[in-house]
Amino acid sequence: MFGSALADVFHTPDYDCRVVDANQKPEFAVTRLRSGPRDLEKAPAYPRDEAVLICVSLTPASVGQWKALYDGRPVGVTRAIPFATTFLDLNCPMEMWVRGPFDYLHYYLSADLLKRIALDNDVTTDFRLQGLFFVEDLVVAQMTKSILAPVKHGEPLNRLTLDHVAMVLGAYTLQQRCGTPKFASSPRQGLEAWQKLRTEEMLRANLQGNVTVGELARACSLSESHFARCFRLSFGTSVHQRLIQLRVERGKQLLSRTKTPLGEVALLSGFWDQAAFTRTFSRMERMSPSRWRRANSDRTGARGN
Repeated sequence: MFGSALADVFHTPDYDCRVVDANQKPEFAVTRLRSGPRDLEKAPAYPRDEAVLICVSLTPASVGQWKALYDGRPVGVTRAIPFATTFLDLNCPMEMWVRGPFDYLHYYLSADLLKRIALDNDVTTDFRLQGLFFVEDLVVAQMTKSILAPVKHGEPLNRLTLDHVAMVLGAYTLQQRCGTPKFASSPRQGLEAWQKLRTEEMLRANLQGNVTVGELARACSLSESHFARCFRLSFGTSVHQRLIQLRVERGKQLLSRTKTPLGEVALLSGFWDQAAFTRTFSRMERMSPSRWRRANSDRTGARGN
């Protein structure tokens, strides 16, 4: 339940959807739905699916703006809070009524994705989602804000970003919303030397983010979750954040050793555009790329490329 199918339920032709593995039935998708003012109306039923749907209200929903019969019990908005979060089991029958305006971000997580995360962490795959409606969830809210930041500036969500969000959100949902026992403790050791080299090699070759955690894990002969835990132990950060670090490192090399224009430096470093490069670089280095270049240019004379 994502993309156009979700838009049909809410009668919102204005939607945006990003998916993982678009060539087959996706295991994870992010869909944003927006609507102007409109009267309360009954929405078509969700198609039954072996999946979880997480809905985040990007603007506070007023009491009575959304209500439903979920698995036979009445639910709805009880208080207006920003980034209110709803967790739905798409296998549960539901009747829903919606009133505009609204701005929702939906995360679709298939049961296959959740089972794979559970198996990777040595916990039971026999789980059941505890439905929650318009609650305060700081973890999901913060993750949503991190997704919206680049989207607001017109940047695409690359495969590595989507893959990272899918794994983190899936693990969080299993542990906090499905009553799954505590995950296996993190390994005491990180990646082996050859695994670190192979991972860095693949990330540097895909600075645009066109690689997934799964591909990196398979190259290291590890499961995705085990790889992610080992990676954090080895590098002290997530795969996505390490990619950002490598982009900035590449940018600094080009700034100090060449006279390449900032726009080209941004693209060669894996950023969407110069604005995205400047924002990230300034946040990490506490100065703009232009200022950093003036302070660190190769005194022997930068090359043209």
